Amino acid sequence: MSHRKIHLVLSLVLILCGLFNSIFCEKQQDSQQNINLVLLKKIPSLSQKTEAGHKALAQELFKALIIEDPRKNIIFSPVAISIALVTLSLGIKSTTRTNLIEDLGLDLRKIQVLDKDKHLVQTWNELVKQEQLKHKDILFIDNNRKIKQMFLQEIDRVHEVDIQTIDFKDTEKTKKAINHYVAEKIHKKIKDLITHLDPQTVLCLVNYVFFKGIWERAFQSNLTQKEDFFVNENTKVQVDMMRKTERMVYSRSEELLATMVKMPYKGNVSIILVLPDVGQFHFALKEITAKRARLQKASDFRLVHLVLPKFKISSKINLKHLLPKIAVKDVPTTTATTQSITKKASLSILEAVHQAEIEVSERGLITDAAKDADVWKVPVDTKEVPVVVKFNRPFLLFVEDQMTQRDLFVGKVLNPKTE
Repeated sequence: MSHRKIHLVLSLVLILCGLFNSIFCEKQQDSQQNINLVLLKKIPSLSQKTEAGHKALAQELFKALIIEDPRKNIIFSPVAISIALVTLSLGIKSTTRTNLIEDLGLDLRKIQVLDKDKHLVQTWNELVKQEQLKHKDILFIDNNRKIKQMFLQEIDRVHEVDIQTIDFKDTEKTKKAINHYVAEKIHKKIKDLITHLDPQTVLCLVNYVFFKGIWERAFQSNLTQKEDFFVNENTKVQVDMMRKTERMVYSRSEELLATMVKMPYKGNVSIILVLPDVGQFHFALKEITAKRARLQKASDFRLVHLVLPKFKISSKINLKHLLPKIAVKDVPTTTATTQSITKKASLSILEAVHQAEIEVSERGLITDAAKDADVWKVPVDTKEVPVVVKFNRPFLLFVEDQMTQRDLFVGKVLNPKTE
């Protein structure tokens, strides 16, 4: 693992640990205060590599999730995870926060809002207004602890977080209460969101995000029909296959053994769909991180007949469980670092869950194909034969902010019939 990635992981861990130092009114000695500063000396500033930091977070999380659930659909939002951790880090001392935020690929040095990433946050908020995106952060804090009002005010000023106090000692009752509260807030039934709680827990973060994009040009629903989707050599399922023919970004890579298409959603976002060749899914999955940029660079604007399944997939990610898996052995874990700060050897203080969902359907701004010329300003040559790209086997997806080219969502679709 590269030094840059190790630094990123350590930064994430320190954010979570430093958070508890700041939000709870507990006595602290000078030696304890210096622990984070000593560790931070080992983290070189990535102020000139913020883009690399963000991509490293997305890539390392994706790799870890593939190992964790090789036979399951995957969807997560590196942006939602970053925003949640950055928001919580507002309780940390300003000098510490600056270095941690840089390693996340963000910049809070000039003002205490997302400065360099202002466009990215504007895009994110615009998607919410357009009802393409739902995003909710809920922070449950042990009601036996006293919370600094400054921390709460800063959280409220920069990013909307729903803060609730709860008693973690009765774990069964608390799990049910958290699951019920989250379901009410996001207006959706979520089964077993929180399945495990330690009675010593003092904070539980639920980070929920749902994306259902609106195409610039809709799929024609009358063309949708049932077809086979080949999950693997031995399994196939019947799914609703959408179809349309239009000019879009297209690329073919013999090196990656995959085909890519890119289509715009309403606003400033696009979806990139990568279809590995038959029998080459695992090879493409292994190589996509390094070779995706080359695949996009070699793209062209082509007339494509696209066949794509309707699907809705979701993933629940235990951040406390996952983050140490993208670290190396000599990087301090959340528990180890927290022990140094709190002097409570057996304290289990954090639960953090990221729940992400994405739905892909026919809905779009333009439903009449005759109006396309005004949108694309590219006349369709009736003699041109479209390239047929049929997503009837496992594929990868990336929802991308067009201006910053950052991934809002990253996903792997193995079976579109399984959420």
